[in-house]
Formats: sequence, structure tokens, C-alpha cells
Amino acid sequence: MLRGMKRLNRYENRILRIVKLGGKLVRLKQYGFSSKTEEGFRFPIYVLEIGKPKAIKKNVSALVAGVHGLETIGIRVLLDFLDHLLTHKTSVLYNEIKNGELGIVCIPILNPGGVAMKRRSNPRGVDLMRNSGVEAVKAPFFFGGHKYSNFFPYYRGNVLQSESRVLDRFFYEYLLNAENEMIPVVDIHSGFGTIDHVWWPYASIHRPCADEPLFQKMANHFTNSLNHYLYRFGPQSETYTTHGDLWDRLYDLFLERANSKTNAQNSRFLPLTLEMGTWSDIKIDPWKIFRKRGIFNPARESKQKSIISHRKFLSDVMRLAKQKVDDLV
Repeated sequence: MLRGMKRLNRYENRILRIVKLGGKLVRLKQYGFSSKTEEGFRFPIYVLEIGKPKAIKKNVSALVAGVHGLETIGIRVLLDFLDHLLTHKTSVLYNEIKNGELGIVCIPILNPGGVAMKRRSNPRGVDLMRNSGVEAVKAPFFFGGHKYSNFFPYYRGNVLQSESRVLDRFFYEYLLNAENEMIPVVDIHSGFGTIDHVWWPYASIHRPCADEPLFQKMANHFTNSLNHYLYRFGPQSETYTTHGDLWDRLYDLFLERANSKTNAQNSRFLPLTLEMGTWSDIKIDPWKIFRKRGIFNPARESKQKSIISHRKFLSDVMRLAKQKVDDLV
């Protein structure tokens, strides 16, 4: 656990550096706590607000990382993106933020207990991306989520965990009532396959989601107009299905609100999962499959290149917050 704590401390120090870099444009909130460890210790979960408060209400986009404690490359990708954004203040995105045209909200590490304890799950042994309570029509045995015991990976848990409730609060405060036409979110993960996937709902069922035509249009825009052709876009269920996906639950909650009379907005909630493929170097280094963090992170030699390679994609997704659906070509 000591090495995990040192790693978590490094990430938290980088978060503080980002706050300092951003000056008045960046605000740090201690937003909640992780589940308790067996010793009764809880880890703080932070939120970063980047941009003017009015912009965050009007044109907001969001980033989340660290849902799984072993997938630390995702945390580094998010922090690198923000560090680069606030250090190089000449980008179009930075100027849009500075001018109050859009804002970004982030949870850099949703599962700090998992990072500190060097485990995929939270401190109670629950896999947060199997924890929402959503039942898949048909999910792979065990890997798709189970309720046998928290001794085994992919344990779903019986109640919504503290970390999952923090994400709920984040959704209700910043995203549910956002005024922008498109509300983009990127949740950064790693460890599946040899290429980078960008998934949209659903993970629980093969039925297309309500915004499937818009997601397809967005995928074409990113591929053909913005040259993000190295990513494979599609609903997660095309790759595999799972129980308990947190974004499936929040997406359905947004649709339920949108269909009610209390919501006059015509907003579209667009949660995306960036799943970075980290298996391409297994043939070169087959021993990585036996290392605890091995299959969830790229090889040391290519790690920095992998981290910086996602900057433009994340910037382009964040900029959707100020665009209209008809702007996608």
C-alpha cells in the first residue's frame, strides 16, 4: 500500500499544480470520500472546475478518470491534458474557456482508495463499473459482473458505493441541468484490447440508445473532419456487455428527465468512454500479464507517447459543449 500511497500523493500534487497554473480560472473542491478501508480510513475525492461559473452552467463538458485503481494511465492522461491546456495558453480551447464560452468540470480520481491500495476495485472490493444496479440482458459470466464475493474481481456489490454516489452528485450538480445543446463527458479507462476504443451507451444491452444517430454523426465528424481515425467508435455492447455500468444508469436518468414536463431544455447528454488499448506490447513483453498493473497500462518505453497522444481528441470533445448538433458535418 505504501507505493500506492506515494503514487496517489504524486497525482494529488499534480492536481494542486493545475490549480496554481489556472489561477482564477480553476477551482478545487473536496467533493466526497471513498469507501472505508478495513482500518476505517477514507480517501478524499476532488472535483476541478475550469472556467467561469456562468460558462460552467451554460456550456459545460466533463472529464472523469481513476474509476479503476489499477488504470493509472487514465489519471495521467487527464492530468497531462489539463496541465498542457493551462501551460500553453494559445490554444483555441483555452481562449474559449478564458472568454467564458465554455467550462470543464473534472473528477481526476474517482477511486483514490483503489489507487492507494493498488487494486482495481474500491476499498470494499467493489468494481465501480459493475455497481450501478443496471441489469444487463446478457453479460459474460463473471467478467460481466457478479455478486458472489468481494474476494473476486468484478464484484458488483449490493448497494451503490460512496464513489458511485459522488459521481451521481457530480451528474446532478453539473450535467443534468446544463443548458448546452450537447453535454459531452469522457470517462478515461485502459486495459482492453490493442487499439483505442471510444464507446457510448449502452453497455448492458445491444439495443441502440436514443441518441444513436447523433453518436454516429459525432463519430463520423471526429473521424472524417478531425482526423481521429485511430479510434474505433461504437456502443460498448458491440465489444462486450456488462452489468452495472454507471454511465448507462446516468444516461437513462437524463433521458427520463428530458422526457418529463419539468425539463424545457433540448440538451443531449453524451457520455463517452475512452478505453485505451494496452495489450499491443504483450508479444514483446509477455511477462506484463503477470504484473498487477501490467495489462492495464502501456509499457514504460511508450507510456509518455501514449499519454500525450490523446490531447487533441480530448480538446475536440470538450469543445462540443459550445457547438450545435447541426455543426457536426
